[in-house]
Amino acid sequence: MNSLGKGSEKSRKVRTVAFFRPKSRAGDIKKFEKLFHVVHVPLIETIENESEVERFRNADFRSAIVTSVTAVEILEKHRLVDKLVGKKVVAIGNKTAERLRKNGIECEIPGKFDSESVVREFRGRLEGKIALLRSDKGDPVLLEVGDAEEFRLYRIEFLHGEEQEELIKEIANGKVNFAVFSSRMMVRSFFSLCEKLGLDGREVLKSCTVIAIGPPTRRELERFGVKCEIPEEYTFEGVFRLLRGKSN
Repeated sequence: MNSLGKGSEKSRKVRTVAFFRPKSRAGDIKKFEKLFHVVHVPLIETIENESEVERFRNADFRSAIVTSVTAVEILEKHRLVDKLVGKKVVAIGNKTAERLRKNGIECEIPGKFDSESVVREFRGRLEGKIALLRSDKGDPVLLEVGDAEEFRLYRIEFLHGEEQEELIKEIANGKVNFAVFSSRMMVRSFFSLCEKLGLDGREVLKSCTVIAIGPPTRRELERFGVKCEIPEEYTFEGVFRLLRGKSN
């Protein structure tokens, strides 16, 4: 974790942004370092679900929805990407689409990168059995897209250690200007850890501007009583433009 201690000259001069996504996804937030002091402490981790991978190996389907880069990486690891060849494939997010296309898989993306948008845009357009390739914490609304079957290729679990506890306390002490949540599970992990520490998560976040990437994450924050902002584009590029505007 990047230090936010009193001796940090950078933290006094530059506004601080906290991110909570897995360390393996640090690449998406590199550009923020140009304008901000970036603190990256993961609140969740992903763990491959081997039984679901094997179940997908034998699956029969005509269409597929791939919700994350992590799902594509698991398909690559097990040489299962070719199962998508010739299928109607929808990718949620530009990064997911790019990873699929590098593997020779043609795909479409929704106008907004969230499950509700996928359902609105693709319900009735996807033929036959639809394979949903995602985590074990996916939004149930995506099942409404058609004759869908979930393949929970990985689990999402909370990360609660000393590094995470330190960050919670530093946010509570007003040392973070922006807190960016990019999934519902990050929100749940944050509030679960606050509870373990005997803190009110709403009070912890009062000293900073909270950003949610996408409506599901915003709804989760609102469920905990936290007001937040949302970028026009549900991506880290969208967050960067939003925060850059606030720094001018």
